[in-house]
Order: sequence, then structure tokens, then C-alpha cells
Amino acid sequence: MEDYKKHIEAFESYLILGGYSKATQRSYTNALEQFFRFRISQDLKGPFNQDDARNYILHRYAQGREWQTINCDYSALQHFYRNVLSIGWDVQHIPRPGVEKKLPGILSKQTVKRVIEHGSTFKHQVFMTLLYCTGLRISEALNLRLEDIDGERLQVRVVKGKGSRDRYVRMPVELLELLRKYYRDYRPEQYLFSGQGTRDRWSNRTAQYGIKRARESAGVLKRVTAHVFRHCYATHHLEEGTNLVYLKEQMGHKSLRTTCKYIRLCKEYQKRVHHPIVGMEIEYRRKRP
Repeated sequence: MEDYKKHIEAFESYLILGGYSKATQRSYTNALEQFFRFRISQDLKGPFNQDDARNYILHRYAQGREWQTINCDYSALQHFYRNVLSIGWDVQHIPRPGVEKKLPGILSKQTVKRVIEHGSTFKHQVFMTLLYCTGLRISEALNLRLEDIDGERLQVRVVKGKGSRDRYVRMPVELLELLRKYYRDYRPEQYLFSGQGTRDRWSNRTAQYGIKRARESAGVLKRVTAHVFRHCYATHHLEEGTNLVYLKEQMGHKSLRTTCKYIRLCKEYQKRVHHPIVGMEIEYRRKRP
């Protein structure tokens, strides 16, 4: 890997200057390192070419990697070839992986309640409640600082969410009251959910492990992760009649099409569809026979 060090450093500099989030920087850099390991294992030497990238993508398919992983590999290599090596990228020769149209797993409200109640500590319970009440991604929730909670306006400020976009998410007063109790018990100093040090951020692994333990303790067989709470937030909101465009903004989706997928998960959504002509008394000028 020593021979590739300069390429990794150049790629990291490109991502920093391009304003990519820390999470994206880590994902893309890791993907590039995996590609370099593949070149070493295949004893590929000499200049980079598009066949190397194409064969690596095919190799990842052969490994049975999920679409999200292969899509990340594709994006990382495309950026590296185009913007660091200044090599063309032929999308006809290397087409982007097609999007998998799998529906996410959803929990009922009763199951969400049961999982939260089985959190091993009050902190774990509050964290899961925050995810369900706001629909935040796990990185967005863990990056929350105390000043991001606006109790007067009942808003949570998300700084540099996905795509480095800021947004405000409305929170119910019940969540605000819960967060105040949590603050009195834990006294975080910087991040809302701190790690071992009061000024350190809680780690993704610890937060996800807490959710896993709560699921097991509650006896829930379905897969439960931080992102499942996000899916439940969206689906349950739609079932309660929340406006789709409003929900798109709350979730930080770039396209309304992304939000629309949750309609297919709603049990009650179709029942509330009423044609506007129903009940409209119109006088028609019908010719009498």
C-alpha cells in the first residue's frame, strides 16, 4: 500500500476541498484503499485504466456485496479517476449499479414503544426516542450539540447533514420535556449524547449496540437499527396524515421521489384518499327526455 500513499493523500485533499462530509470522506477513502488492495492482489502494475475499475466493480458483485457498498465503490473510483488522475470515465463501459428497490423494514407503533422501553439505560431510551421523534440519521443525531436544541421554537438544528446541508427538524413538546430530564441526569457539556468523556461524542458502534440489546431484550425478531427508527418516523407520519412535501424537508431528502417510497409502506394511507368531487353538489343542465 506504500506505493499508493500519494494517491490516497491526493484523494483525501480533493474530498476536503470539495466540502464532502467526514462520513463521506471516510467511506470514499476506504473504498479507494480496497481498490488498491485488489490491484495488489491481482499484481496489476503500471498506469491506471478503466478496465481495472470495471474488473474491480465486477469483483465486488462476485463477492456478493450489497448495492449500497458497490454504489459507494463506484462513486469513489469515479471521483478518483476524473478529479485526481484526470482520466476519463466512460459510463457506457462502466455503468453505475442499478438501484435495488427493496422496501425497508417497518415496526408497528406498539413495537417501537416496546423496544424503547427495553433500553438498558435511560440514555439509550432517550436516544431511541429522539430517532423516532425526529427521523434523524444516526450520524446527525450523534453530532447534535446542546446549542442545536431550540426549546422555544421546538426545533432541532441539523448541521451538515447528508450532502452537507443544514436543516431544522420540528420536535414534539414531549421530546423536549424528555431531553430536559435527560440533561438533568447526565449533564452533557458539548454533544447532546456524549461518550466516556463529557465533551466527546458518543460512538456509532455503542449507540447501535444499545439498540441491538433493546431489540433482543424486547424479544423483537425483526431487524432494528437506527435507520429503522427513521423509516418508522416517515411511515407513521404519513399514516397520520403528515404532508409529503413537509416530510421531505424534515427528513433532508434531496428528491421527493425518495420520500414517496414510504407511501407503499403505509397501511392506512390509501383509506384516506378521497376524490374532490365526492360530496360536491353540482347542478347540471341536463336535457330532459
